[in-house]
Amino acid sequence: MTRSKFFISLIALAAFATSTSNVMAQRPGGGGFGGGFSPVMLVVMESVQKELALKEDQIAKLKTLGEEARKEMQGGGGPGGFGQDLSADERRKMMEERMEAARKLNEKYKPKIAEILDEKQNERMKQIQMQAMGSRIYQDVDVIKALDLSKEQQDKLTAANKEFEDKRNEMFRAAFGGGGGGGGGGDMREKMREMTEANDKKLAEILSKDQSAKLELLKGAKFDVAQLRGGFGGPGGGGGRPGAEGRPRRTNSGDKKAEEKKAD
Repeated sequence: MTRSKFFISLIALAAFATSTSNVMAQRPGGGGFGGGFSPVMLVVMESVQKELALKEDQIAKLKTLGEEARKEMQGGGGPGGFGQDLSADERRKMMEERMEAARKLNEKYKPKIAEILDEKQNERMKQIQMQAMGSRIYQDVDVIKALDLSKEQQDKLTAANKEFEDKRNEMFRAAFGGGGGGGGGGDMREKMREMTEANDKKLAEILSKDQSAKLELLKGAKFDVAQLRGGFGGPGGGGGRPGAEGRPRRTNSGDKKAEEKKAD
């Protein structure tokens, strides 16, 4: 794994891990890498760059920023890899430290990215980021203010998300924490999809019709966030239709011939 891919993978794990933590359920507006896909992550993704209609000079500047962020993240020290040789508590501590470093890094680079993008691009970036937040969008301070969520609504939304995250954590602990090398495959993805849909419905019912309509306006035109799961490589790293696991499928000539022969 190259250093660049390692860095992006690490940030992706940090975003996912924090999204499943109770910290986010307790602290509104906890954006950054932990609050979903941050601007630092999004601007290096080819699908986002196309959506924002970035110019070549903008892409070059953002690439430079991405390299700076990568070097700064790597310069933070800590054990290499993902801590395969560490105990569960040591891995948890390592990930918490890296997530905290990622959040600080995001806050540093957000204004730099905003200077490179124009007003329209910054607005669309915010919309894509909101859509990528999923259920955590209700914890964003700007969203809370825009929707004028009452304290009662905020409490209900927080409780529902915490219940969902606890169930999700338990599912992942059962799948990956038993030393069996992971598992679940399609069954786990399907269960996760069902859990997410049920939680989204539960959260939506807490909002009024006016609040729901306003939220849709805030999120803007629908963006296929499934592209983000396979877009970490930026230009040259994606392409093609997402596979069953959300990663771009690569088809070489040998695979193509084998498929044609099978079809015959």
